[in-house]
Amino acid sequence: MRPSSGSSEPSALRASGSSESSALRASGSSESSALRASGSSSDSGNGAEPSRREELLTVATKLFAARGYHGTRINDVADVVGLNKATVYHYYASKSLILFDIYREAADRTVAAVHDEPSWSAREAIFHFTRRLLENIANNIDGAAVYFQESPYITEWFTEEQVAYIRAAEAAVYEHVRDVIDRGIASGEFYECDSHVLALGYIGMTLGAYRWLRPTGRRSAEEIAIEFSTALLRGLIRDPSVREDSPLGVPLGAVPTPEPRP
Repeated sequence: MRPSSGSSEPSALRASGSSESSALRASGSSESSALRASGSSSDSGNGAEPSRREELLTVATKLFAARGYHGTRINDVADVVGLNKATVYHYYASKSLILFDIYREAADRTVAAVHDEPSWSAREAIFHFTRRLLENIANNIDGAAVYFQESPYITEWFTEEQVAYIRAAEAAVYEHVRDVIDRGIASGEFYECDSHVLALGYIGMTLGAYRWLRPTGRRSAEEIAIEFSTALLRGLIRDPSVREDSPLGVPLGAVPTPEPRP
């Protein structure tokens, strides 16, 4: 998600001009509407269809990540999956609709990752957001790479409705993070700060991890989330004892910290 930092609010919010819920309604986010929007066949009688469609999406994601959207042809996807071009078009009416499915899935997962629980303190919310976001990236490095590589060009390939869906999701992520920071400031849990700037910096810090985070790397996504969150929250938390002993909302000794991988 890439809100612009050059204004008082993210460009995603300006572009969408709507709440998260209205954006979802406009985009037709139910399962059946999503299938129609992505250009798939409406025939659901074939039990193999969803798995074949998922296979196409997985292969296309890997190819787009490695070669770029422009550098990948439908024929390339068909060859890897072992289908002909016409059969691929049965599942996806165009290459841009494959790309939109990649974006939609990434956007939906990211919005879900920053869902706040009323019972959480602000610091707990920041930690859980960070853990979920990094685990999402670790589970789909290629999808995250495609999202950010192709982000400058989506207005060329997506319909206005599709762009609005993505921009609204980006705005929702920004708003959820900013609102948690504001909640922490209002409650006295956090120091006073510019929540707009901090929210943008936080989003860049977490989602930019796709460039270097690897599922089999030296540190797991959860371990990295603990490091990120502890460093960030120790700069925000007002109470010295909380800042030192339980910046994540639980005593640091209770947070799982597996040994680094060799």
